[in-house]
Amino acid sequence: MSAEAHEFKAEVAALLKLVTNSLYTNSEIFLRELISNAADALDKARYQALIDASFAGKELEPQILITANKQTGKLIIEDTGVGMTHEEAARNLGTIAHSGTLQYLSEVQKARATGDLSEAGEINLIGQFGVGFYSAFMVADEVVVHSLSGKAGSEPIVWRSKGEGAYSLEPGTRSERGTTIELHLKEEAAEFLDRWRLQGLIKRYSNYVMHPIKIRVIDEQGEDKDPDPAQINAASAIWAKSPSDLEDGDYAEFYKHVMGGFVLPGDEPLGKLHFSADAPIQFHALLFVPGRAPADLFQEDRKSLQLYARRVLVMENCDTLLPQYLRFVRGVVDSEDLPLNVSRETLQENKQLAAIRRQLTRKVLKLLAELAEEDAEAYAKLWTEFGSVIKEGVHLDGGQRKELIGLLRWRSVAKGDTLVSLAEYVAAMPEDQKSIWYIAGPDESALRNSPHLEAVRARGEDVLLMSDPVDEWVLQSLSEYEDKPFRSVTQGDLEEAAEDDAADENADEDSEDEAAKDEGKREPSPIDPLLNLAKVVLGDRVRDVRASKRLTESPSCLVDAAGGLSRNMQRILRMAQPGSKLEAAPRILELNPDHPFVKAASGLSEKNKDDLRLPEWIEILHDLAALSEGSVPDPAGAAKRFQKVLNEVASAAVEGAGG
Repeated sequence: MSAEAHEFKAEVAALLKLVTNSLYTNSEIFLRELISNAADALDKARYQALIDASFAGKELEPQILITANKQTGKLIIEDTGVGMTHEEAARNLGTIAHSGTLQYLSEVQKARATGDLSEAGEINLIGQFGVGFYSAFMVADEVVVHSLSGKAGSEPIVWRSKGEGAYSLEPGTRSERGTTIELHLKEEAAEFLDRWRLQGLIKRYSNYVMHPIKIRVIDEQGEDKDPDPAQINAASAIWAKSPSDLEDGDYAEFYKHVMGGFVLPGDEPLGKLHFSADAPIQFHALLFVPGRAPADLFQEDRKSLQLYARRVLVMENCDTLLPQYLRFVRGVVDSEDLPLNVSRETLQENKQLAAIRRQLTRKVLKLLAELAEEDAEAYAKLWTEFGSVIKEGVHLDGGQRKELIGLLRWRSVAKGDTLVSLAEYVAAMPEDQKSIWYIAGPDESALRNSPHLEAVRARGEDVLLMSDPVDEWVLQSLSEYEDKPFRSVTQGDLEEAAEDDAADENADEDSEDEAAKDEGKREPSPIDPLLNLAKVVLGDRVRDVRASKRLTESPSCLVDAAGGLSRNMQRILRMAQPGSKLEAAPRILELNPDHPFVKAASGLSEKNKDDLRLPEWIEILHDLAALSEGSVPDPAGAAKRFQKVLNEVASAAVEGAGG
């Protein structure tokens, strides 16, 4: 039988033209594709041998041998798989069974010509059409395939092509079942004859293929450097094993692998999740909660879960397997049902992947909940590392809202450094407490010493300390818990909030209406003359001046109007938008009627409202309120005022001692 010349079908010819014009920048992908094809052929041979008594080559050991011949410039991939008949070679190597390929290729060529095609887009073309075997033309001038099918009566064949629109089929000389692919490498692809380059690619993409992969190198002089080639790949995938067959050391070693090869001391995983699922999609998963926050946690190009299809790596960082608020989880997912050549674009629309994502999300949240319940110390460490990330989920994922709320933790005034869940906070509330109190700001130690806490603490009520910027966003989505509204001790009228939680329904009304309402409800105060004078002295620097019901020890504090943006939220917005024109809104100054200094100032205002000391004393009360929050608008002026009062006190003390 003489050689038969064939033309590729139009779609394949166009594809090969595109490939040979170096469309793909990630040419190394070819080795993954050819090894995967060889592994599939070995799987088919094993199955065929079970059902066909006449199937040849049952004595052959399954293996994939890669030979790098530096003398001839050939890279050879050989398997002992099922092999191909003449008809199968023509069908499998001469067509691509996808419609619309030519139209897509035309669009890609246009995008490439205009510079709109990204490297990621180029790489994903392989996944878009299952190029597989044809990716060999990225690195080869000519591809020659020797194959012998195990089917009874089959004859060996040779398929060859230079990727220029045609191929030939002729009788071959192969005597054992299987397939050999010879790549006549291009000059610029000589790197793929290097042992370490090949070994690195195998370990990266095909390390867990269940069949042995061996490398053999023939040097420039034709000497065989590997007469007895060693196996390169691990073959056994830890995630496909039963957890009962594994020990802690096995997991620890694999944890190092998924974390990049090494871990810092104290970075033992805080939790692991190892399970397999059969329905609605079959997959294996082995995930870890790291002991330390990865350095790239808040970077766009951070690492994610590794996605495998039948033990072959298809995506090193698949950020669609878990929601963003679980991006700290590391590990591997391997599915038998995903196509090997899945691309990022198809992943986003893949229903099977969506099913995996749902199961993984539920499992990880359950793992975190169990850790919180069973090991408070470990969960406290986890929360310190990843709490701010988990909080994002409350705002982003309504479907898992209940589970996420159960994971939330804060420190509180009463509990010191112990983290408190919302369930624990509510369970410890006094019977007459109607609100969940919190205080938000950038510094936890400053929050603990805030004068805003005084009245609430005096009633024996606890206050949650919210020093994480994301807390303000959480509260935008979490207005209440178990019918208990969240209340800031720095906003609105404290007593009014405690007595009438229905007022929260009006929190989004215009702030001017709120202020007017507060003013209309205000009860007469013994320091009203001082309050009125303070409004005149401070002018538009304050929204209002009123007698405080939240202070028991401090002379003054500044509070935010009910329903408006808190001072902390304004600070966060300005940080998020540098150079923004968001100005700090005037706040309400509250004075403690029972404080000695306020009493003295009030008494002086009743006797002589024109006393020149009063404006300075009012300014000092305003300075003290700002100072308690760590920020004084006019530090130099405040220092002079404090110094003047200190001098007056010192002089009075000296005169009193002398008298």
